[in-house]
Amino acid sequence: MGCEVPERRAAGFVQEARAIGNIALCRDHFRLVMKVDQFLPAEAGQFVHVSPVRTETNGYRIWDEGAPEAGSAVMDAAAVPMLRRAYSIAGLRRETGGVEIEIIYRVVGKGTRWLRTLAPGDSLSVLGPLGNAFPIDPRKSMAWLVAGGVGLPPMLWLAEALRRAGKQVIAFCGAQSRDLLAMTLDDLNLPAADATRATMSAAEFARHGVPAVVSTDDGTLGFRGHIGAALTAYHRANPARVDDVVVYTCGPERMMRFVAEDCGARGIECHVCMERNMACGTGMCQSCVVPIQDPADPQAWRYWLCCTEGPIFPARQIIWEPAGK
Repeated sequence: MGCEVPERRAAGFVQEARAIGNIALCRDHFRLVMKVDQFLPAEAGQFVHVSPVRTETNGYRIWDEGAPEAGSAVMDAAAVPMLRRAYSIAGLRRETGGVEIEIIYRVVGKGTRWLRTLAPGDSLSVLGPLGNAFPIDPRKSMAWLVAGGVGLPPMLWLAEALRRAGKQVIAFCGAQSRDLLAMTLDDLNLPAADATRATMSAAEFARHGVPAVVSTDDGTLGFRGHIGAALTAYHRANPARVDDVVVYTCGPERMMRFVAEDCGARGIECHVCMERNMACGTGMCQSCVVPIQDPADPQAWRYWLCCTEGPIFPARQIIWEPAGK
């Protein structure tokens, strides 16, 4: 089988954005909505690169939950440089007067602590859109979206695009526990505990007419176990023609590997949204590599760049890290 060469997209441009909303979704996850004057054509799966804007004082805030006055500290941007952070686009709306872009992030380090300080009217630097997009096959009528943890954002925009394309869509969303699930839940229509049926329990998907299967590792909501196991349980209870289904997945690499290998064993087409540290986002630094099978290469494999040849890859071509690493 030949190696599928990914479509390369022209890199976006750098511009200043204004934050218009930054709200908590759960214990550690937040949704940042920003507005730019213009934005190149973009599709689900692509991402933006964000960083602080250099100001007259050459500084930016770092949010520290334990500080007496959270978010009040100003860091010297020259003394404490910050590389751009890559975030999948979770939603995009073109309106009169500009374009609104949504990202979802989890506070884990310096970059996300800075994002947490942003209030309406604050500025940030945005580079995008970057990367390639999820392919939508007109021949397939069903799409299953499998998201774990912070793999949720690109699936939200993808669900909207798939529904516009007339697909039957089901979302599979996993988290460690209920308080780490970055979605708005309908308390009157909670997820099924056995993963055999999808419900309109997640508002972010339900608004597009997409039902969801939810799992938590500790069993505090929905199916008890990881989301890959929930996907397997659902498919067992709801047989579907494998040549009419496509699976898209994003999240922890171990979870994506499980989904990719399960789909491979069943003969289901699967596309993976990979995550790597991306210093530049444009292919210049060559740091965000993913090993890919390539029969045309003398060694039968080569590296592709996650930022320009990804982040979306055909699952069957990925060379996963050995188990246990």
